[in-house]
Amino acid sequence: MNDKYYISHFTYGELACPATSKIILAQGFADRLVDLRKEFNRQMLVTSACRSKEYNRKIGGHYRSLHVYDLPSHPTGGCCAVDIKMVNGSTKGDLISLAWQSGWSIGIHRDFLHLDRRSDYTELVQTVFTY
Repeated sequence: MNDKYYISHFTYGELACPATSKIILAQGFADRLVDLRKEFNRQMLVTSACRSKEYNRKIGGHYRSLHVYDLPSHPTGGCCAVDIKMVNGSTKGDLISLAWQSGWSIGIHRDFLHLDRRSDYTELVQTVFTY
């Protein structure tokens, strides 16, 4: 993997599956992610994006994870989720508010935020959950 930008503001290494080096994003997902980053106007360090089924299973990810790009049970056509590293509560709160207003579903963990576009690609509704 390398440090070249794959899409503006996000490197290939941030988005690629650690096991396969593949980036397969759901149609339009990259645009939504870039729009969120531009509106947030602060760094968003991606710690997890695309995952193969095998890699997701290896790391103990949810069996229907929206990170998985080759999962037949979701008609997403690719990954439609990212995990963003959080370093302080203020930044986390600001990103939660903006993401929710922009239609993202949000998973809140002490160290990161999971953001996905489930309502764009599945029958699932926008939601907030905790880890």
